[in-house]
Amino acid sequence: MAISADSPNPPPAASSSAGKPPVLIIGAGVSGLLLAQHLKREGVPFRVFERDGDLATRGAGWGLTLHWSLTALQSLLPAALAERICDESSVDRWADRRGELSRFPFFNLESGELKAQTPGAVKSARVRVTRERLRRLLAEGIDIEWGKSLHEFTTNNNGTVNAIFDDGASCTGTLLVACDGGQSRVRRVLFPDESELTMQLPVRTMGVKISLTAEQIEPIRKLDLFFLQGGSPQNNSFMYISVLDSPGNQIDSNPDVFLCQMHLSWPYHPSCGALIDVPATNEERYELVVSFAKTWAEPFRSFALNNVHPETPIKRLDVLDWAPPIGLRSKGQAVLMGDAFHLMSMYRGEGANHAIVDVLDFATHVVPMLAPCSLQHAHQGAAQAQDPAQALRQALDRYEDAVVSRSRPGVLASRRACLDAHAYSRLFGEGAAAGGISPLLSKREMALQFDDESMELMGQ
Repeated sequence: MAISADSPNPPPAASSSAGKPPVLIIGAGVSGLLLAQHLKREGVPFRVFERDGDLATRGAGWGLTLHWSLTALQSLLPAALAERICDESSVDRWADRRGELSRFPFFNLESGELKAQTPGAVKSARVRVTRERLRRLLAEGIDIEWGKSLHEFTTNNNGTVNAIFDDGASCTGTLLVACDGGQSRVRRVLFPDESELTMQLPVRTMGVKISLTAEQIEPIRKLDLFFLQGGSPQNNSFMYISVLDSPGNQIDSNPDVFLCQMHLSWPYHPSCGALIDVPATNEERYELVVSFAKTWAEPFRSFALNNVHPETPIKRLDVLDWAPPIGLRSKGQAVLMGDAFHLMSMYRGEGANHAIVDVLDFATHVVPMLAPCSLQHAHQGAAQAQDPAQALRQALDRYEDAVVSRSRPGVLASRRACLDAHAYSRLFGEGAAAGGISPLLSKREMALQFDDESMELMGQ
C-alpha cells in the first residue's frame, strides 16, 4: 500500500492486509458501508473515506422502506448483524413486533378521500427504517476515515488507482468504488458528457421535521402508523408525512415524542401559470406552508397548521435525477455505486433498495476477482489462466451492465412518479399511465419494464 508521507492517518490495520492494495471506498453511505461489511467478511482489504466528520453530521435523514432489497441486504452481512437490521433500524420497532405494516395510503388532500393504498404484505418482506440508524448499524466494526473529501484520482499502468484528498493525503488501491452520492465527483470525471444529463425536475420542495406528542399525532396514526401521502387536484401540490422515530423506540429515542418529517412539493414549470419558487426566508416558507395547508381537508390541515410554527426550520430540497445510459462503461480502476450510479427522485422510495442490490451485483461479479487467491481459484475455474487485469475489467463490465439494466428503468419510473405526483389528473382514470396506475402508486419491484426515453419532462 502506498500513502503520501504527509497523510495524518496510517492505514487501518483492521481492514487491510499484506499483498494487493485495498479497495478504496469513497463515501460512508448505505452502499459504501454495506460494501465494506461484505469485503470484510470475504477477506478483501479495503479502506473507507468519508467527507463528513461523523455519522451524526447529517442528522436522521430520510425514512427508507426496504422491501425488495431486504433479502440482499441480509445476505451480504455477517449473520449476527443481519439479524439486528429490522429491530435496531426501524422507525417503530414496537409496531414491527406486532406485525403491523404501512400500506402507504394516498389521499385527495382537498376532500380527505382515500384514493389508493398498497395491498398487505408479509411483515418480513419490508421494514421502514431511518437512514441514520441503518448507517450506524452498518458502520459497526468498520474503520471510517472521516473528513476525507476526494480531490482527484488517477489510474496507474500497473492496474492500481491513486486517490488524492483535499487535505493532501493520498493512497493507492486496487479499485476505487465511488459511493459519493448524487453529486458524485467521480461520476463527473468518469463520464463528463453523460454527467450533463443530471436533471433538475420541474418541482419545488420543502421539508420540515416535527416533534409530536401521542395526542398530536393520533389523527395521522389512525390513517397509517408509518407513512401517508396525498395530492391536491386544485393546485397539483403533493405532501407526505413520514414517521422517523417513536417514543422509546431505541435507546436514544425521546421517550415522550414522535419525530416526523413532512414533505411539501408543487409543480414549477410555465404550464402551471405563475411560478412559485421556494422563498428565501424561513418566515416566508412558513407562510407558504400555511397557504397550502389551508386548502387541505382534515386531519392534514390541522396537522400542518397546529404543528408547524414560524420558528420551525423549513428546508429547501432540490429534486434531481440521473439515468445511467445503456451501455455505460467506466475505464481504468474506478466504478460507481448507489446514488452516484443512478440518482433518482424520492417519489417511489427505491433509491436505497437499488443501492443495496448494487452491492449484491458487485459481490456477485467483482468480489471473486478481488478475493484471496484460494477463493479466486475456486470462483474463476477455467478463467484462472486469464490475465488478471482483463478478468477484472470483464467483471466490472458485467457489474455495470447489471446495474444499468436494473436501475435505469427505476430512475425513469421515479421521474414519472414525480411528474405525476404534481399533475393530479394523471394519477387516476383516463389520465393515468399505461396499465391504469401511475408509477407513483404502482408496485415497487426490482425488475421494472420502464424505459420511456421519449417521456416529456413536463409530464404533458
